[in-house]
Amino acid sequence: MKDLVANFYELWGATYLGNFSVLMYDNNLYLPIAIISIIICFVLSATYYYIIDRPATAKISVWFITIFAAAIINFIVAFVSSNNDITEIYSGIGEEVPASFISDMMILSFVNSMWTIILMFLLSLLLKWKSTNSSYIPF
Repeated sequence: MKDLVANFYELWGATYLGNFSVLMYDNNLYLPIAIISIIICFVLSATYYYIIDRPATAKISVWFITIFAAAIINFIVAFVSSNNDITEIYSGIGEEVPASFISDMMILSFVNSMWTIILMFLLSLLLKWKSTNSSYIPF
């Protein structure tokens, strides 16, 4: 499971970030980010299709806003989680976090947002069929 999640976040080597990726992998820091992000995607998708399922919100623009909100939330989750965990690791050994890790955390967060958009789209295809008003959104 650890390898699969790491491959998704490193895009099978395309976004391998050297020491940052090794640190994230060795300390199993990708998995909590993935689990939280998947839960957020499920919650926001279910909220759109079943809780705010009204004729006024059954619009492609509201659907895009929901996906964009999920991407922003999961960007923040990935950045804060990786920053906190890596800071804790480095403070435990009495060293400063390398400055280059900030840009690596941003890349990880962008990749997390990309996977969020893809997952939200796939969840839309699965969840829309039971929706009363939004069953035709996104198409």
